[in-house]
Amino acid sequence: MRLGQTSEDGAGVPLSLQMSSIRLASQHLLWKNHLGFLLHPTVALDVQPQIFRVAEIGTRTGLWLLDMAKRLPDIQLDGFAIDTSSVPPLQWLPPKVTIRKVESFTTGLALNGQSAYDVIRISNLGASIEDNDPGSVVKAAMALLKPGGYIEWDELDTAHYAIVNSNPSHSTSRLQALLKHVDEHDHLLGARGWIDSLPDILARYGLQVQAGQHRYRLPFAYANVETDNWFKEFEELSYRLANQKDGKELRQLMAAAKDDCDRLGQMITADLVIVVGRKVY
Repeated sequence: MRLGQTSEDGAGVPLSLQMSSIRLASQHLLWKNHLGFLLHPTVALDVQPQIFRVAEIGTRTGLWLLDMAKRLPDIQLDGFAIDTSSVPPLQWLPPKVTIRKVESFTTGLALNGQSAYDVIRISNLGASIEDNDPGSVVKAAMALLKPGGYIEWDELDTAHYAIVNSNPSHSTSRLQALLKHVDEHDHLLGARGWIDSLPDILARYGLQVQAGQHRYRLPFAYANVETDNWFKEFEELSYRLANQKDGKELRQLMAAAKDDCDRLGQMITADLVIVVGRKVY
């Protein structure tokens, strides 16, 4: 199936839009296998199953919650999502796992208990951040967090894509043109300049930040899968563009750049940034 090809279900819906859950699952598995942890080691867990609770803000496929449930089957795990189209049917979740749909990650969280959670993981909010400032999300999460509890924020730093070239004699101009075009429509991906300031933002809301920000990059051996994931995301973006001409141009740039990636050993990568803060009062 080529980029932009549609399904045969008669609806003409691009296959990429129907399969975003596969991209999200692939991304989750890549990072889980590379990092070797689901929560950063600076999150000190004192697990008492009857009272210990963990929340995930920004649940996408539910895979992180399911993996946590396998490691800690006796604790309560709650996910919050604006879009639940990629999560399993709720009746199929493990007994201690819930996923709730909320209208927003600010006011929508206020209905779910004050000081209820020992750990809150925030991840991949991207376009959900308004005005290039995630402070309102941190404030809402703080209200849900117990004193002494932790907030961990995981975010792919798409403000700083990197191009890796296996042979420096080959031009990366077509990849650069693609990323430039993507950046011109970053309002659909979400403004991303705030990622560099995330430790300061958490500290502003009273969290004691653990060791600044932690940055991770996937090994080059994962290059093909990581790059394919980015192309799937860019294709999804191309069909969300209001101007169809821009979407078509983006897909044309993708086709040219993907050819270089496959033939010349080029890849797109971005760091995973993890910031951990503790509520000390």
